[in-house]
Amino acid sequence: MDRSKAPLAALTMVHEEDFFLERWIAYWRRFVPDEHIYVLNHGGNAEVARIAAGCNVIRLPYDRMKKSVNQRRWQVLSQHASALTQFYNWVACNDVDEFIVLDPAVSTDLVGYLAEISERHPVPPAITTFAIEMVHVPDLEPEPLLSGQPIVGRRRCYRLNSNYAKPCLISAPTEFKAGGHGANHAQICLDPNLYNFHLRFIDHDYCMARFARSLERRLDGKSEEEKAQMRSGGWGWNSVEKTFRWLSSLRPEAETIEHPEFRRQMTEHPILRPPFTLMGGGRPGKLFRLPPRFDGIL
Repeated sequence: MDRSKAPLAALTMVHEEDFFLERWIAYWRRFVPDEHIYVLNHGGNAEVARIAAGCNVIRLPYDRMKKSVNQRRWQVLSQHASALTQFYNWVACNDVDEFIVLDPAVSTDLVGYLAEISERHPVPPAITTFAIEMVHVPDLEPEPLLSGQPIVGRRRCYRLNSNYAKPCLISAPTEFKAGGHGANHAQICLDPNLYNFHLRFIDHDYCMARFARSLERRLDGKSEEEKAQMRSGGWGWNSVEKTFRWLSSLRPEAETIEHPEFRRQMTEHPILRPPFTLMGGGRPGKLFRLPPRFDGIL
């Protein structure tokens, strides 16, 4: 561990997304002071600036051409996160609806846990976190999410999705694949106690409205022919409603977070997209339930 560096920085890039940004900022404030939290404000939204006041907020212009937006966004994040590794031992870089969680059975001290990893030789250039994609099942979890109140506990259903097992903790310059789903490191370090909680399906009504706004934004400015092609191809978030409806109709099969066989598949059968390495394992069509020890973690 380089003791001349600060222990941990948190970085995200966001366009609006008040619901998630409020929670993302509040979560990282548990572990680091505002001066170590970085928000790239894509479009310079005033609410983003207000919510992240006190943190490092960098205003970026909004590109209304929307050409390869996701790829370019993750190029920006790759470069910014890589630069921060010159000043921090670890940089947490993920989307605003994702949260890096340490298993509370191990510790509640995320910074201390990462410091222990920094004492290893060699230190992994990136840590991959196990994906927990939360899924709201309204029939089983009818309570609304309230501002300032914990999410996990009211919501405990999730699915496995290796796409979101992301190398989102880096200690060295890194190039992320679009979406952050992989990185340019051949060796995978899947930590047994760190999780990436992905919340895009955390609340049915809110998230469906969010998907509709995003789809409208993505289609804005496209020709009718382009719109038809994107819709017919099940493009991106255009297919999310169907996925959400299917997932929310399932019922949890077990209360666990272990999944040793799935973890093995992820690491033993990686997906190679040179120069990027992604997790194998896919996304099984099953739901599970978080153990009670995670209640209140978010």
